[in-house]
Amino acid sequence: MISFFMPGRQGMKTTNSRGNGGQNMTETSVNREPFTEAVIRFQDCDPFGHLNNARYMDYFINAREDHLADQYGLDIYERQNRCETNWVVSKTKIAYLNPAVFRERVGICTRLLSYTDTALLMEGVMTGAGSRDLKAVVWIEFRHFDLTGKRLARHPDELMALFGKIVLPGRIQTGFDARIRQISGATHKKRPGRSR
Repeated sequence: MISFFMPGRQGMKTTNSRGNGGQNMTETSVNREPFTEAVIRFQDCDPFGHLNNARYMDYFINAREDHLADQYGLDIYERQNRCETNWVVSKTKIAYLNPAVFRERVGICTRLLSYTDTALLMEGVMTGAGSRDLKAVVWIEFRHFDLTGKRLARHPDELMALFGKIVLPGRIQTGFDARIRQISGATHKKRPGRSR
């Protein structure tokens, strides 16, 4: 079973310093589950003060972009300019479990669940930053795309090597709904003072 990782509060930055682009990372030194905190902003909320459903994706994508740069030294925009390839979202699955509200500090953990030579499957988990209150879980499938030829592009060897180091060990054998139950159970078990 894959554990749910939620480090202590780390301010508004990811938990480790900038990575080195995947070079010389050992299996034990790589953070496969980077974490960031964010504050829910007024412009992202509906009239009830809840984070608008469409805006959850922005929070997850922004967190993952920061995690890639800070943890693995992968600046996707610099790489796009140099290689003329980038990733596009091809599928999403999201579960809204508890509302995130205006001015709430939330924690966002992202991880790579699987990869192929042209695709990535990322998981994002949002919780209350000071609690284990599970807000949302998302699976986002990205396709690697050649921007000049406007077609799918294969990941180069250096990216495949990086993905091999940062992917969660073992394969997720469950579907999305079962994975939500798995994560939800893990967050409840980690709450201090909770009896089962």
